Amino acid sequence: MKIVLTGRRRLEIQKNSKSEKSGKGQVRLQVLYCAICRTDAKMWDQGHRDLLLPRVPGHEMAVADSQGKRYVIWPGVSCGTCPHCRTGRENRCEHLQILGFHRDGGFADEIIAPADSLISVPETLDSAISCFAEPMGCIFHALANFPVKKNPRFLIYGGGTMGLLAGLVIHASGGKPMVIEKNKEKTLAAQPFLKATGIACTTNTTENGFDAVINACPDTQAFADGLKKLRKGGHFIFFSGLTKNATIGTDLIDLIHYHEITISGRYGLAPADMQRAVDFIDAHQRILATLVQGIVAPESAPGLLPQVLAGKGFKYILDFTASQIPEQPGQNNQ
Repeated sequence: MKIVLTGRRRLEIQKNSKSEKSGKGQVRLQVLYCAICRTDAKMWDQGHRDLLLPRVPGHEMAVADSQGKRYVIWPGVSCGTCPHCRTGRENRCEHLQILGFHRDGGFADEIIAPADSLISVPETLDSAISCFAEPMGCIFHALANFPVKKNPRFLIYGGGTMGLLAGLVIHASGGKPMVIEKNKEKTLAAQPFLKATGIACTTNTTENGFDAVINACPDTQAFADGLKKLRKGGHFIFFSGLTKNATIGTDLIDLIHYHEITISGRYGLAPADMQRAVDFIDAHQRILATLVQGIVAPESAPGLLPQVLAGKGFKYILDFTASQIPEQPGQNNQ
């Protein structure tokens, strides 16, 4: 089966004909689980100028090959030859394509993906939890250039999945994260995670002088407040794009000049970031399990996308394992 985006707010559950052949350097894989990302929900709701329909969404997936070996997939398809690819910055590839966007993704029981995009999953790592590898890899990419400082104080705007994952990585590395989340319902839902980690989460703070700020939400007011909360010489990690066509006062922008603030734009992830993420989630999977809102049948996807778009809950994971028949030696999957 496959779940196909055929138009704005239109998802169809179709039979997977499996007629597409894998090309050179590609491999056909069984999808075990695929998480729903808010990007999937935005694509369902708004479309995109570069999106060609019909398209199978999904880029946070756990897969297995014909021998049962498990992997996660770096969702980019890079050229491998441009200056960015040659220096390990494949997320900047001049010809980058993305699974679930430019090519069919993981909302299906099978996927064809580049063999060199596969990252092995340890035997100890639960397959469903391994779906966190892509979003966690984005966090590792975001934090990669932060200058080393003992016990840095981080302020994170946004207590959704990405904000909490950022808090977990910072906390595990010895930093002191504080999460700002104005939605009290979301903060309440995050209590198992917050209690397990000891990470502070509040609707606002009067504290200042933070070493670093990361915006894990598109709110322009959060962006502005973050600039004010930084110490002189602080570091702003520009992680989430802002609401389109919003304005920011130049007096706030001037703080970058007067306080010598460093702003780092961070987008996506490279394969090396995802490898680091796999090792990290293997060691922290019990905590990550508190962010799993539900492991559900694929048929649930159309009803869940509005909730994901509205930011309700954390991570929903589609379970494709029940729809698959184990392949027998000398036979093809039907």
